[in-house]
Amino acid sequence: MNKWITKEICTLLAECGDIALKHYEKRSWKFKSDRSLITAADSEIENLLKQEFDRPDESAYLIGEETVGTKSEKYIASAMKETSWIVDPIDGTAPYAHHVPTWGISIGFMRGGVLREGAVFLPATCELFITEGEKVLYARTEIKNGKTRILPLKKLCSKKMALTDGGLISVSQDVAKRGHLALPNPVQAVCCTVFSGAYLTMGRYLAYIGCVRLWDIGGILPVLFKSGFKGRLISGQELTLKIDEKIYHLGKGHPERWRMRNQMILAPDSRTIRYIAGKLKDPGK
Repeated sequence: MNKWITKEICTLLAECGDIALKHYEKRSWKFKSDRSLITAADSEIENLLKQEFDRPDESAYLIGEETVGTKSEKYIASAMKETSWIVDPIDGTAPYAHHVPTWGISIGFMRGGVLREGAVFLPATCELFITEGEKVLYARTEIKNGKTRILPLKKLCSKKMALTDGGLISVSQDVAKRGHLALPNPVQAVCCTVFSGAYLTMGRYLAYIGCVRLWDIGGILPVLFKSGFKGRLISGQELTLKIDEKIYHLGKGHPERWRMRNQMILAPDSRTIRYIAGKLKDPGK
């Protein structure tokens, strides 16, 4: 597949959701080499997406969390220049493995090194977010006869929380463990970028802070930006849909390859970003 077709992406996400829910009750995991968790659902979903998206003969490539390390540098160079699918089979594997509902499935569509479209599915809360051109669509889902059924898509009426010191801020694990946010706001570490970003568009979070990898953000960033949200690194670089060395570590052999260079802040507007940036200690420094 080398085109973004909304109906087909939704059908594929529903199938991925069925796989995730099949394994959800097992509450089992293994450790990867970096000591992060992986489950049977991560591997099974990425294998499904690989069958659909990893087609170099059609100039379509896959950058996936669980398989990108097996790709050659020639493959990656082509992926960055041509059409690529950026996938995270389970974003929020830690909560997923512990049967906590803050996890999701993410698909991003990149062409020429720029994210063009994105979609995230939150099976545990029965919500789907997907872009279609400049529109952002939303649907509830339900389980019928053991299969995920997507209800009619509607235009997402995104909500932006006004700046307030009572607004809930979602933070990543590294901020929770090693950072410091000198603000009165309540914070929550849900261990899932797509869940945080989706609920940011719904006005349930004031902002999200995290230093994440490309597959964590590939599906939700188009949803956020096409909903009018803003982003920047705390070092000052404005976040866009372009994937380049200014924002991400992309070099061969870099220990943090595919990760952002420092903490990202996503929020409804630049004022909120400035409010947070001045009070955030980067856990990497």
